[in-house]
Amino acid sequence: MSAVKPWLENLTIAKLHRLAIAIGAPCSGTKAVRIEGIRHAVTNVASNDRSDPSDLSLLSIDMGIRNLAFAHITAPLQATNSAEYLQYQKPTLQSWRRLAVSQSLYATSTVPLSFRVESSSETSASKESFEPADYALHAYELINHMLQTYQPNHVLIERQRFRSGGGSSVQEWTIRVGVFEGMLYASLRTMIEERKMRLRVEPMQPSRVNRYWLGDFVRPSTRKLVGQEVKRAKIRLVGNMLQGADANICVGKGMQPIVAEFVSGCNKVSKSKPTANAGKVKLDDLADSLLQGLSWIKWQNNRRRIEVLGRDAIDLDSGPVS
Repeated sequence: MSAVKPWLENLTIAKLHRLAIAIGAPCSGTKAVRIEGIRHAVTNVASNDRSDPSDLSLLSIDMGIRNLAFAHITAPLQATNSAEYLQYQKPTLQSWRRLAVSQSLYATSTVPLSFRVESSSETSASKESFEPADYALHAYELINHMLQTYQPNHVLIERQRFRSGGGSSVQEWTIRVGVFEGMLYASLRTMIEERKMRLRVEPMQPSRVNRYWLGDFVRPSTRKLVGQEVKRAKIRLVGNMLQGADANICVGKGMQPIVAEFVSGCNKVSKSKPTANAGKVKLDDLADSLLQGLSWIKWQNNRRRIEVLGRDAIDLDSGPVS
């Protein structure tokens, strides 16, 4: 199908918005801007498939300094029954961790995850350094370890915002995370060039991930979820995925203890008061890293369908976006 996709011009803003959510394209701007974003996203995945069609080894990173989380997800890439286009099949969660970037990276994945939030006294006792030289070392060691251990062909990094909630001030902590984010990109680019690696690195906008997954949590007549409500909704969503035979994901060998710990913590969060601090557990970073990776997989599959099937690939009228 032509990259021009003239049928997009006939869609209403509401249907373009729904289509953009389904493929992870920008949802703001004029109609022309939205159409161009959709065209670019669909054409880009088709070009990638032609140049390097391969099974997926995906590393999804939720940014942080003390609470960085990542998920390693694999998925086979196969042609559909009609052989018209490729699709990632049901993905498998192979590794899932949350860590402070200054801690050892070489603990095995079977060691129980620490979901507890560190107290201020514990943080002070660790004498955490925020010097650029130390950041650079942490970034290099983290990326080097991840590439050697998981051998990804795609890396997703949560895009940082310096302001949140409409505030005018920029918090020092967000600057620190932003600096570390840049160092991860620099380390990845250096290793890709020096080691001649076939590795794609992409930023992920949290707002687009949230729109994709949380649409069913908000009805047209209700207000938009904000702050802790968003975090709790995503934790609950991931907990539901992992408790049953969910169509979205399989759990890899050796991951059951980690998944069981997350689900146990998720149940505690669900029973706590909405205003509570989630019982001193820290599940949202892990939930974010997993949902970020799963949304990217679904976006790629939807983009492939649109490239071949056009207007009929996605239900633009009603029901959940999938």
